[in-house]
Amino acid sequence: MGINNSPSALIRSSAGTLHGNASAIRHGNYSLNILIRLAVIVSFIFMVMPVIDITVSGWFADRAGQFPLHENWFLLTLRDLHRALPAIIVPALLACLMMQGLFNRHWLPAPHKLLYILSVYAIGAAAIVHGLKYLVGRARPNEIMEFGGTMFFSPAWQIARSCQNSCSFPSGESASAMAMLAIPLVLGGANRRPLLIVTGFAALVFSLNRVVMGAHFLSDVTLSWLFVAITMAWFWPVFQRYGAGIDRFVFKAGQRIRKRG
Repeated sequence: MGINNSPSALIRSSAGTLHGNASAIRHGNYSLNILIRLAVIVSFIFMVMPVIDITVSGWFADRAGQFPLHENWFLLTLRDLHRALPAIIVPALLACLMMQGLFNRHWLPAPHKLLYILSVYAIGAAAIVHGLKYLVGRARPNEIMEFGGTMFFSPAWQIARSCQNSCSFPSGESASAMAMLAIPLVLGGANRRPLLIVTGFAALVFSLNRVVMGAHFLSDVTLSWLFVAITMAWFWPVFQRYGAGIDRFVFKAGQRIRKRG
């Protein structure tokens, strides 16, 4: 059976595509609104009841107020493994993007999907998180007086300026762990659900590992998750809407590079 290329068929096809994109954008906006409200609620809870952070961290401290698992070899190995993952994932995504631009391989993910994941890492897991670290300056659990340190405890969002670098709020490790979910979310295909479950479990373990070690408060972790989730929900409808244009731009740029080479 031949392909119907009549004007009416093309109009119906375009209308269907636009309707699908509009539905995806509406769903994305709905998810974004829910996540923003959840972030506000969670922030409010931790701000008015800061004892939650102290209590949860206290579960992993000994009678002297120290965190005995801070030097546990297994947890340290888990932390180092997680810290190494972005150094593998981000260059791999960039390499795929360059290969797509230069060679336009159908078996590689579309450029707009690769750029979406890279943007989640760059904005959600890096710029937002580290900007807040510098602004808030919250001391880590193992640095405050309640757990044998010398610094004062400050609730989530309170501008403390207790540290100059490597501050507690929010958690960079938790943000990069959450950013991993963007990979199966847009590249998982038919296996998206099981891959999301596996990646989500890994993200949970990597994140809570920092609480157990006394390196982060519970609010650092949960709000980091929400910051990245908001970034994901905010960016995806945009990249989906302009995906075809982004792909064409990357392919044309790759062609120009090949011609010059």
